[in-house]
Amino acid sequence: MKKKVLALFLASLMVVGVFTGCGAGNEKKENNTKTEETAKKSEGSTLRIAMGYKPNSLQPSAQSSDDLVSAIRPIYEPLFAETKEGLEYYLSDNLEISEDGLTYTLHINENATWSDGKPVTVQDVMFTINYGVETYGGPTSFTQINGKEVLFNEKDDKTLEIVLPMVYDNYTRTLAQFYPMPAHAFDNDPTKVDDSNYFKTTEMATSGAYVVSEINEDSFVFKARDDYYRGTPTVKTVIMKTIGSGSTKQIEFENGQIDYMRVTSAEELKKYQEADDKYNMYSVSEARLNYIQLNPNGSTMSTLSDDARKAIFLALNKDDIIQFAWGTDELAKPANSLLTPDQSLYNKECKGYEYNLEEAKALAESSGLAGKTLTYIYNADRANMEAVATVVQQQLAAIGVNVVIESCDTSTFFPRFFAKEDSEYANTWDLGTNGWDSQRGTNCGQTISYLTNRLSDCGYSEEVSGLATKALSTVDTDEKQDLWNEIQDKALAECWEYPLTYTNYVMVSQKNVTGLDGSSVIPEFIDYLSIEVKE
Repeated sequence: MKKKVLALFLASLMVVGVFTGCGAGNEKKENNTKTEETAKKSEGSTLRIAMGYKPNSLQPSAQSSDDLVSAIRPIYEPLFAETKEGLEYYLSDNLEISEDGLTYTLHINENATWSDGKPVTVQDVMFTINYGVETYGGPTSFTQINGKEVLFNEKDDKTLEIVLPMVYDNYTRTLAQFYPMPAHAFDNDPTKVDDSNYFKTTEMATSGAYVVSEINEDSFVFKARDDYYRGTPTVKTVIMKTIGSGSTKQIEFENGQIDYMRVTSAEELKKYQEADDKYNMYSVSEARLNYIQLNPNGSTMSTLSDDARKAIFLALNKDDIIQFAWGTDELAKPANSLLTPDQSLYNKECKGYEYNLEEAKALAESSGLAGKTLTYIYNADRANMEAVATVVQQQLAAIGVNVVIESCDTSTFFPRFFAKEDSEYANTWDLGTNGWDSQRGTNCGQTISYLTNRLSDCGYSEEVSGLATKALSTVDTDEKQDLWNEIQDKALAECWEYPLTYTNYVMVSQKNVTGLDGSSVIPEFIDYLSIEVKE
């Protein structure tokens, strides 16, 4: 069995969106013929969604790109989703955590079924976990915590008891990322999954509101389930078709070929707001942090002092960066912490970094930073990142630092950005821009991977990493908050990551589309029951 990294696991973040933008050249009208015919013949309303590329599989445990996530969500569901208000349940209808924080009891919804009529059970959960172990080639974030084994006790078909070896606050988040596969389709043998074309055919059993009706060269067509356990969707057909991104998507939207798109610039926002007779606008907090990272292994940064890093961050004016890159705080707001306001552990009193050009100049001179050349990398497949790089280049020039900007597509950016110390890519960049989904709710989200240097060497001291690890195993609410307040301050004091923006997911839809803000997790939508398309 060949080993491949799943998006279920942290290592997959290095390949997220590998194929983003690959479909930009698939704009031939003839490729859309079958899809358009389907739309015309559909009974009831139809929601049309654009993809940058068409994934070659709809396997729910392999969410390796934004487009695949979007394609999976109508047909497969998580156990639950984290929101700022708490857990929003789907295949599971309850998660009980013992007072000591060690025992998690997961209850599967009694009414949840696969589209082939089989019930969703604990066996499906364990099958998917075991598939991860098989594919990953060893323990995963589900089965092991800090090198110690997690125990699973199947109480009955709908109840799973999970016993942790130690308190681990992020385990709820781990479960929230979980999308079960149908064990019965593979005779409960996870080794059969990779050798099967099961998730490439319309015969696959789904757990979500829709089934797969068509798989075309450039599109997927999903039909609403009449037996969906949470109710019957108003939207009867969902069509996901390859259009590409950027201006191509905008043209298709304005021509009425897709029903909504994300707004990424002030110009777009103004244009569609002024055309409120034609379009609807929606804004949902993305729970996302955009940040600037300094590379402790960079060929230049690795030779410089702590004061050099401080000089860089003091020279950055985030208000000017936001104004140039986004143009409005309706799309992005200045960040003050490495946590986001969507998290209960966020400290709004965290001071962040204050722009101070004079102090930055003085530190640049005294530290030897002035006159150096830094290599800056960014992901060209992500909106606004090129503009951010341009402003950073200008602002660092003001303290005598030359910045060479290198544009990367997704497939080359992540291997470089998350390169381990001994990797061939480790010293190929000095600073760069990225973002992470912090997740909502009461845990620290993805932030923990950075603060403990798990994802890559982010430069943080043992003190910061130790505090973050301690916070994960702290049950008392007040103590946990105090620890995270301290972490937020100390992490910024070490000057490795610069919190830049908190972003909103702003959407524009056709006038007949409503309810896009009914799903709390973006992108794309988990809950399709809130969406309505009037014919």
